Order: sequence, then C-alpha cells, then structure tokens
Amino acid sequence: MSEAPRAGPAQHSGNGAIISIARQSESWEVIFASEPRTSPQPLWFHIEVSGLQGAPVVFGWENADLALGNRSELHLLRPVLRADGGSWQRSESVEVVSLPDGRRQVRFEHPGGAETVAVAFCYPYGPPELEAALTDVGDAWSASPIGITAEGRKLMRLRLEADEEADEEAPRPGLYLLARQHAGETPGSWVLDGILRLLAGDSDEARAIRQDVECWAVPFVDLDGVVNGDYGKDALPWDFNRAWEPLPMRPEVQAIQRDLLRFAERAEPRLLLDLHAPGHSTADVYAQLPREQRPEEQQEAARGIAAELAAAFPELEPEATARATTYASRWNAMATAGSWAWDHLDQTPAITVETSYQRLAGETLTPEGYREIGRRVARAAASWLRKAAG
Repeated sequence: MSEAPRAGPAQHSGNGAIISIARQSESWEVIFASEPRTSPQPLWFHIEVSGLQGAPVVFGWENADLALGNRSELHLLRPVLRADGGSWQRSESVEVVSLPDGRRQVRFEHPGGAETVAVAFCYPYGPPELEAALTDVGDAWSASPIGITAEGRKLMRLRLEADEEADEEAPRPGLYLLARQHAGETPGSWVLDGILRLLAGDSDEARAIRQDVECWAVPFVDLDGVVNGDYGKDALPWDFNRAWEPLPMRPEVQAIQRDLLRFAERAEPRLLLDLHAPGHSTADVYAQLPREQRPEEQQEAARGIAAELAAAFPELEPEATARATTYASRWNAMATAGSWAWDHLDQTPAITVETSYQRLAGETLTPEGYREIGRRVARAAASWLRKAAG
C-alpha cells in the first residue's frame, strides 16, 4: 500500500471528480463528487479506481445532498460496484455522514480482493449494453439512423420486424418508445432492454404482439450525454424533454419528431411511452400524468394508460402508479414529448413511465428486475392499444 491507487471517471459513461485519495490503516479512502456537466443538479457518477492490490476501499460521495431527490432519504441509496470487470452488485448499505459545516456525505465500501473497482450511481447502460441485447435477440430488431447528434454521432431508431403473417401495408396499432431523454436515467434503458427482449421472443405472447403492433424505439435520445457520462436532467442549454417546441430546440428532437411523423403514417391508434427515472431515492414504478393545463381529453387518455400500468403491478397501490406533474421547470413545461405528440400527431396519447433507481415494492432492483418491469410495461401498452383499436 505504499503507492496510492489511481482514480477517475470510468471510460464508459464516466463521471466523477476525485477530491482526495487517502490511506486509512489497511484500506484506501476515495472521496469524489458527481460532475454537474450540463445539469445544475449533479446526480450521475461512474468512477473507477485501479492499483488497489486487493486492499479494501471506502468511497465518499461528497456532493450527494445537491442531487435531485429528498435529502432526508440519502440513507436509502444503494450505489453499484464492480470488481475487476465482473458483474455489477448493489452496495449492501450506505452511511450518511454529517460533516462539521452541515454538508452530508454518502459513504459505502468495497471489502477488497480486487485490483480495480468501479462504482456508479446505478447500473450503467450505454451503447455496449444495447449492442449486447441486440446480439442476444438476433435480427428481431432492425436499426436505422434517423439523424445526427449535436456531437456528430448517428442517432439510431430500432424497429421491431413483423412476422410474415402480419399485413405490413395496412395501418396497425403502434407503440413508439423513447429512453434517455435525460442521459443518466439508466433505469429507463434497462426497462427498454426488457421490452426489446420480450418482443423479440418466441413465445405466443411475443408473436401476437409482433403481429398486432408496429413498434419503434429510440434507445438513447441524448446519445451524446449517455456516451459522455452526463446526468442530463435540466441539461443546458435546453432540457431534452422541454425542447419539443414546434421549432425544436435540439437536433435530436428534430430528428425524432420527423420520425414520429413517418410512424404516424403507418400506425393507428398510437401510443408514445417515454421511459425515465425520478429523484435519487424515489421508489417503485409510476406514470407521470400530463399537467393540468393540458386538454382534458389528453389527461383522460393518460389515465387510461396508467390504469393498464397499475394492473401490471398488483404489488403496488393503484393510486400510487399515476402521479400528477406539478414540479417546477426551468423551461416551458408544456414543451414535452407528450404535449407535442398530442398537438401534432392527431392527439396521439403519451405517458412518461418513471422507474426507481433503487427498489420496487421494497425489493432492491437488479438488471433482471428492471427487465421484468419492461416486460410488464410492454404488456400494459399492448393491452391499451388493442382496446383502443377496438
């Protein structure tokens, strides 16, 4: 332990400023802070410490009380850790330490036995994880570039290939999925992962949905932010989910709007699902309903979708699975994907599905737990579309 380990943002979706590395008896203490990057409130982090030579390491998240969420619930957080490139595991517990000046630091540890330890706020999910999922499901989903991001990356959209018996010429009910309008909200990607895998499967259920439903998905709306390791909530210069103006404020939103117009020519009725994650410690799964200023018909449609979602999660109280949208916005609160779809796609209903970073019905979430949420969300969406189609 004579030489200090090296620490910094991970290569993949990395985020984190190292404040200090200090020796504590037989262990190392690594104090770090989430980098706000484009977001006023920092939350996402993903750092890696190498050169540990098997020593235990204690991590201290220095600016946790600046993150989006209830500061009295920091003790509920369970970051994830990975040793020597293995699988990600939740920390079993955290300690919230009050510093002399009143700030609070969230501390958690790795017991040792590794050369390299990576830690992240939640399970990372980026292009490598998506590529692995698409490899697993074969050619069920086709990918097409629909635009170029602000930093010059290809913005990809997936399309579920219909079975041979499906009539590709006749309009079918359509499901359009968005994930990662806020780059650090990785639960949305894991939920989408479950949807992609379910709909590509060989079950009678999957074949029936492929026959009945046209399904498209944009896995990474803020692809640049995902790759760069940004959190992305309220991202400057313009939050992605407030950029859905008639003249859109992001090139990626412009591309998706055009793609949705193409989608609308092929699908009737239609449903737009926008997959997000809430504040840092908020639990469970719920639908974020349109704001009260929006048309009553739009709100009624959203409540109907939320009812299908509630039925898919019987372990939750039904009234808790749909929540009014009242929080403050730094931009035009009406310029969301849901508002644009209703106003510009012949009253296409949309709903935001929020999935916890932490737990569902008291159980700590794992990647497979998120995939199960995705499977249930897909079934709820298919059920609503079939009913809407009559």
